[in-house]
Amino acid sequence: MLETERLKLVAFEKDDTPLFSEWETSPAVQKFFFANPYALPQPEKDAELFDHWLEEMAKSKCAIYKVVLKLDASKRRAKERPIGLCGWHETGNIPGRYELWLYIGEENLLSRGLGTEIIKVLTRSLFENYAAHTVMLCFYSYNERGRKCYLEKCGFTPEGRRREAILWQGEFYDMEYASVTLEEFQALKAKGVY
Repeated sequence: MLETERLKLVAFEKDDTPLFSEWETSPAVQKFFFANPYALPQPEKDAELFDHWLEEMAKSKCAIYKVVLKLDASKRRAKERPIGLCGWHETGNIPGRYELWLYIGEENLLSRGLGTEIIKVLTRSLFENYAAHTVMLCFYSYNERGRKCYLEKCGFTPEGRRREAILWQGEFYDMEYASVTLEEFQALKAKGVY
């Protein structure tokens, strides 16, 4: 389990599949995570998809977490509740290169800094516990909230883009890539970013 001040990242379990199905059909989640209509989720196949994820996790370095908003008596949140998913996987055949992903399934919790907390705790964990050399992520070019989180708040450096790689509501958009290296992470950590 990984934790931040407001969040816990716990292992995603098969019993969580109905919640995943609810989130993945949300227009807000689809716009930022499943934009390509040819790759839209199919809730009727989620159990099968989860079984596939478990098989892949057993074969490689990867993790899928359920993001849980912690109990907060001062805000009258009487119980913890799941609000999204995140994860990472080792990419390609170069050791130490990882890719992150996340989405917050509860639309009313967007723009509250939760994505920044998730990216920071995952990035820190990969560098400190998994001997990462580079941590990368990708995002749709119209995702301004994500751009601010990844580049400004978390210190990722733009790497490039795949032009017109995403089709959303009849329009093509670019897929942007950003990363942070071990050396950059150490400098950011010294500045108090991580």
